[in-house]
Amino acid sequence: MSHLPRRPLNRPPAYYKIKRHPFALFGLPLVISIVAGSFALSHLTQTRYEVHSNKTRKVEKEELLQMNKDRQLPNLQEEYWKLQLDKEQLDDWEIKRVERTKEQFD
Repeated sequence: MSHLPRRPLNRPPAYYKIKRHPFALFGLPLVISIVAGSFALSHLTQTRYEVHSNKTRKVEKEELLQMNKDRQLPNLQEEYWKLQLDKEQLDDWEIKRVERTKEQFD
């Protein structure tokens, strides 16, 4: 076999930078994105718990002001009679055709 001279390959300059520093161009951005994501998730989680604690504080304030005293308890007998009236109204209905214009299709 004859020894052929090596032909120089026409590669872009970025190829040599990547070959020399693979971590700086691939690993470092990955590590940075993981760390930034961790901080973003911790901020979102903190916001979630703050919203939940604000809701529970509102309930505690209502109880401290004793706002529950003014509320009326439902009377079961009255509610039953209201439901019975609704039932009677459902029994008294007629079938009526909806009027349509001449352009509408039957």
